[in-house]
Amino acid sequence: MVLSLHFLTAFNCNGSGNGKNEVKKTDSSGENSNRYFPLSEGNSWSYVNEAPREETELFEVKAKGFKKIESGVQLKVSCFPFLTKDSESRTIKVKSGGQIEISGYMGYEGVIIPAQDNFKDGFVWKFGELTGRLSNFNDTVRTEAGNFTDCFYVILTDGFTFSYEMWFKKDIGIAKWGANRTNPPVLKPIYYVLKEYKLK
Repeated sequence: MVLSLHFLTAFNCNGSGNGKNEVKKTDSSGENSNRYFPLSEGNSWSYVNEAPREETELFEVKAKGFKKIESGVQLKVSCFPFLTKDSESRTIKVKSGGQIEISGYMGYEGVIIPAQDNFKDGFVWKFGELTGRLSNFNDTVRTEAGNFTDCFYVILTDGFTFSYEMWFKKDIGIAKWGANRTNPPVLKPIYYVLKEYKLK
């Protein structure tokens, strides 16, 4: 029931990108300890619904407010739309091992993105009632920010009603994502692709 409530009450966090893609060398402050979701102060990713589209939906995820905590770092993202498309600012913890945790998201808390060392074909973990599975994606992920190869595909599912998919590119972040109903299945799944990004 929690899943359907959040899915049906999704909101957009509208924003615009920085006009170009930019990647700078990661600093050594310890902020960016998972290269599959590189988080540093001011990093941002903008996403747009995949073409062809009748209407445009934009999401901007910007990292800010870093502070060191005993187990790693804590920060805020302007939104975390990858499962619910909601517009609420979220607090995230990046543990010293690189696992990324979130609280109060879809009523769950825990590891939403596994540690970098766990980005291996077949790795499985739990996030609340959802089971996450990682696998190599041997095809090209095509986005408006460019085409990416050697991505990891993540699916989080309750095993019955919803599936949440993300394609991760090392040193870039989430290149593509989608949240779709699987029972009954939607006729035309909707996906969002990276439009622009700015990384330190």
